[in-house]
Amino acid sequence: MSNVAGHDQPQRHDDDGPPPSSLGGDLGVLAALFVLLAATIACAFIPMGVGNMIASLAIAVAKALLVMVFYMRLKRDAPLLRIVAATGFAFLIVLIVFTLADVITRIPLLTS
Repeated sequence: MSNVAGHDQPQRHDDDGPPPSSLGGDLGVLAALFVLLAATIACAFIPMGVGNMIASLAIAVAKALLVMVFYMRLKRDAPLLRIVAATGFAFLIVLIVFTLADVITRIPLLTS
């Protein structure tokens, strides 16, 4: 079949990937991301010492998980893609843990 411009229409197969997500689900995830954004901003203004960095990283990990699971559709996609994404995320966690270990050990000990 051809359309008005004379180009062939792409064939749609049932195994092209996961079905599209619902609008309500996407809006719920968007609302959760906005709540986490507000938490990030609030965390910047609340003095908690090292706790600020840990809280900010925890919020960032939560936002990354939301995006990976729902917007990248890893929850319903091929197992190989999930393995690749999980490997990348695990590597990110290792980098964050080593960075936290480095930063925490640089803080001078408080003596009383």
